[in-house]
Formats: sequence, C-alpha cells, structure tokens
Amino acid sequence: MRNKIEPKKRVNIVSLQMVKESSVLYAGRKCNSPQALYQLFSPFIENKDREHLVMAGLNQKLEPTIIQTIHIGTINQSLAFPRDILKAALLSNSVSICIAHNHPSGDETASLADIQLTARLEKAAKLLQIKLQDHLIIGSTGKFLSMRAEGHISEDT
Repeated sequence: MRNKIEPKKRVNIVSLQMVKESSVLYAGRKCNSPQALYQLFSPFIENKDREHLVMAGLNQKLEPTIIQTIHIGTINQSLAFPRDILKAALLSNSVSICIAHNHPSGDETASLADIQLTARLEKAAKLLQIKLQDHLIIGSTGKFLSMRAEGHISEDT
C-alpha cells in the first residue's frame, strides 16, 4: 500500500477591525444607573415591532463608546449568544457592557429565557474580565426592568 499524500490546507491570514457606521450624541455621558441606560437604549428599541437586542460597550468611566445591534428577532423572542454579544466588546476594548432588549408586547417582565441569558452572559463576560453592568428589558411608554436591580446580576461583578 502506498501512503496517500494529503493535500495541503490553506489557512487564511486575517486582521480584525471595527467599522464605524455612524454615531449619536448621548447627553447623559455615563451609564451608571438603570435610568441612564434606558435613556441610552430607548431611542433604538422601545417602539420596535420585533425584539431587538443591543449592547453598549463602556470605558472605565462608564461612558458608552460603542452601541451594536446584536440581533433582531420576532415578536416574542430574540436569539442571543454570549460570544456574539462580547465580540464587539472585545474589539472595542470595553471594560464593561450593558445590554438591553425590548418586549414588543409592552410588558417588561423578565422571562425565564431573559434570566438564563443574563446568567450565561455574566459568566462568559467575567471570564474575559468584562463586567456586565446591567441587562435592561424595555417595555412601552417609559417602562423598563433592570436585571441588576432585580438581583439577577451579582453585585461583585
């Protein structure tokens, strides 16, 4: 038997960069409270007819440096994985992150899936030395829920 010679495998050489699509002015400057986060995120997702999940990367002073739409879902769910949420945070050198998603029904009550996502994301972020500041669920007409205030995010992270 002859030894079969395997063909060589081509490996891509890459570089990563972020592309700025646009920018917005944020009068609040810092994301240091659920109300401040609501003011940052609500223009992006509050009145959408489908679930939108967005992430803000923050610097050491809790100032937002990036906002990314992670996923646009259906009327009652949005798929999210920690790796997708944390990718832009790593590329932008974010020290901490906040995420938010809307409930088109207007009810800001956290679902079991919302609670589970928060727990998985907190663990993954901690491994990467990124702090999960909060996860907001935005309902309608100014109503929102802070997962940190509800005790779903550890105070020590």
